[in-house]
Amino acid sequence: MNEKLNVLIITGIVTDEHSPLMVPMIRYMLESTDRFKVKVTEEFTGCTLETLAKYDTVFINYDGKESVEKPFVNWGKTAEEALYEYVKNGGGCVLFHTAIMNPTGRVHDDEYVKLVGYDFCLTGAAGDAMNGVRKNPKLEYVINVHRDAHEIVSVNQEHWMTVQEDVFANAKQVDPNITVLASVTDKLEDYDLKNMQDHVARIYEGVDMTKLPGINEEVPVVWVHNYGKGRVFVCAICHGPDTLCRPNMTAMLCRGTEWAASGKVTIPYPDIQNERRKNAWPFYNDITWAQMGEIRRW
Repeated sequence: MNEKLNVLIITGIVTDEHSPLMVPMIRYMLESTDRFKVKVTEEFTGCTLETLAKYDTVFINYDGKESVEKPFVNWGKTAEEALYEYVKNGGGCVLFHTAIMNPTGRVHDDEYVKLVGYDFCLTGAAGDAMNGVRKNPKLEYVINVHRDAHEIVSVNQEHWMTVQEDVFANAKQVDPNITVLASVTDKLEDYDLKNMQDHVARIYEGVDMTKLPGINEEVPVVWVHNYGKGRVFVCAICHGPDTLCRPNMTAMLCRGTEWAASGKVTIPYPDIQNERRKNAWPFYNDITWAQMGEIRRW
């Protein structure tokens, strides 16, 4: 049996549109595979390289903004530089959902962009229609999995749905050596003003949607690359529990975290066939929904 991998989830401040259930659910999901030992910190400020050296990977679910309108809160020089040094020296890194964002305000903004691999500098809540990153206004998407790109996604279905999701298009790629594992088609038909949230519709009023940069092209939503000697797994989707509980998402996030931590992928796709259909999410342990209700882990 493989020795358990040590994971540090770094969280604390995430915009208030995101569910507070996500971190305890992710921790429970990872530990249910029996492959990880997980700890959580909500205060990363002051963290040192000595502390990070105890872990095989960090898992970052932090965007530094209590709400879209509030200013970004950074970790400070000591913790930020410790993170970069840790990954450059071979530590793993998982960047989850809005942890990809570059709101400016870090000690080294350019270095964080290199860690992500793309520059997600978003203006306001929905971006800029014609210049820079923009939010695709649709709220559910078909995820197109590039199964041959990497063993992390080799077990996934080729196409599957998310719900209540965020997809940000037209980010600038800064690392030429990125392997895209999954993408979403940024369809022209998604940009219907009648179906947009009010704050999103405001940036598209009067815009010729056919002239949007990159329209109808594939937008990367999951990818891997290296930062120094470190393996980085980036999952830009998974806004909330509804997507997290999809077996395709569960498998991809667990397998991606394992790869970031060890360079290996051994965790199987969740078995939910035959009598195991009675099992509760995250499907890796033999717990029924009735038993899950009694546990109340979150």
